[in-house]
Amino acid sequence: MNGHKKTVLILLVLCNCLFMSGQSNDTICSTASHKLIEPFLGEWDEDEVTDSTEVYLGRLTTRFDVNNCAVTQRFKAPNNTFSYLSHGYVNPESGLWEETFVFSTGSFSKFLWIVDGETTYLLRVGGTRKTNAPYRLRYVNITKDRYDVISEQSNDGGKTWEILDFTKIERVDQ
Repeated sequence: MNGHKKTVLILLVLCNCLFMSGQSNDTICSTASHKLIEPFLGEWDEDEVTDSTEVYLGRLTTRFDVNNCAVTQRFKAPNNTFSYLSHGYVNPESGLWEETFVFSTGSFSKFLWIVDGETTYLLRVGGTRKTNAPYRLRYVNITKDRYDVISEQSNDGGKTWEILDFTKIERVDQ
């Protein structure tokens, strides 16, 4: 085989591999599990709500990375008093988003994104938190420009849940 035919053959194989890898990324990272994160993408202001009082907590940015195969969340409180960074992906074995949060306090938590009927929540499955009581973040009132997060803990193994706090999250970007 002469040099010209070899070069053409190599280019055809390379282009086909690049095309196939691009196709597989689109397919792999566009499952229903991947779409679960879409309503939460963007830049958001977060306020804690107690009774009728709202206190600004900070700015949250949630985005897809790595061809929509990973999610990254960054939170920053005013004056850098608190922050966190998270990174998550869909576990190919379970089909669930797994997300690890690292906090400016030096601690970390691991969560699973769960959909149970109409309810979406993050269930804590590990980390440095001092209690082993089940803990979750329940996402409610989800719209294009807002959603609420209810932080809950169970003292009876998940049979009932006690509300710890309520956070209102509103879109900043349009």
